[in-house]
Amino acid sequence: MGKAAFLTVNGSREKGECMKEYSQEAVDAEVSKMQREMQTPNVLICGQTGAGKSSAVNFLFRDEVALVGNSKPCTKDISFYSGTAVNIYDSEGYEIGGEKQAHYRELLFDDFLLRPEKQKIGGVDLVWYAISAAGKRYTDTDIALVKEIAAHYPVCILLTKIDELAEAELNEIYKNLKAEFRNMRIFRLSNVRDEGVQGFCDWDKLVEWSCEMLPSVFRDRFVAGLRASLNEKHKHALLAVAAATTAAAATGASPIPFSDAVLLVPIQVGMIVRILHLYGINLVDGAVASLVSGVGISALGKSAAGSLIKFIPGLGWLVGAIVNATVAGAFTGAIGGALTEVCHKQCKDMLDGKKITFDIEGVFSSQSFLASVKQIMQQKGVK
Repeated sequence: MGKAAFLTVNGSREKGECMKEYSQEAVDAEVSKMQREMQTPNVLICGQTGAGKSSAVNFLFRDEVALVGNSKPCTKDISFYSGTAVNIYDSEGYEIGGEKQAHYRELLFDDFLLRPEKQKIGGVDLVWYAISAAGKRYTDTDIALVKEIAAHYPVCILLTKIDELAEAELNEIYKNLKAEFRNMRIFRLSNVRDEGVQGFCDWDKLVEWSCEMLPSVFRDRFVAGLRASLNEKHKHALLAVAAATTAAAATGASPIPFSDAVLLVPIQVGMIVRILHLYGINLVDGAVASLVSGVGISALGKSAAGSLIKFIPGLGWLVGAIVNATVAGAFTGAIGGALTEVCHKQCKDMLDGKKITFDIEGVFSSQSFLASVKQIMQQKGVK
């Protein structure tokens, strides 16, 4: 982020010039607040050896945060893998009939889950228990462990490697698990990137459930790190837009002169950065400072903002115009809504294998973006 203490916004009068300054520290504070509100969750993934625990994690997230072994365990007891979106505790697992099976409960509970520090903030926030469908069975150990975990933590079952079963076999083991764990979510998963196989998978449902179970401070960062899950990214982006719209409307609840609309800039920038983060688009140092000079209701001197202002009734270039709650909220919401659609499309194109380049300043000055903002404002009744 830029180190300049202030950014200056120029507004024209019919005669002479007026200058309005806003504090870069206010923008920094908003972005810092957003970062504090996006903490990294800790997820424990456990279950049988060879159930594909680490592979499932790496299928979900953009950055590989757990090691993948080749037909043998790649962790020792419980290992910790730090990621930008999620931290993973990866257990060694147990082998059916092996000596490890008898000690697995002690490993999970006495040595880890039931230790006081693991039940506090910074400990385990969520548990995924993996059972391999390829084995066509689950054990009494699985049943006992999952039920005991559920008494202390939010837990779900990952039924992995479903591609190795015929459809009838998959339906049978899934039905049996549902009967055994009546009040627990079970998600069918496979790492095989085949459209037919993925049609049976519940990746999106796993993400949705995990977000519901995680405290709110973890959700945005969790969603931001996902490899796909565009629906979840879109949902959280719209939540960010709604929060910023409410904050902007509150700022304009007591109507403010147009020249004081710089008060909205930190709110708008915080929203913009949050949306970009959710879609995996990170701004380099200095980009926020560049961004605020070209985006926002107060940036009269820039072509993008100049075009946007014309959409607001009663303002135009009038000196002394008033920004009220309706205008402040609608304009902020329109910026966020239009940006969300741009990011969503670019993220989808990337997943489809297309090479994309994201030019944030180019986005905000494009005619398509301006038209989208205008359309959203009209839908909100601001014409």
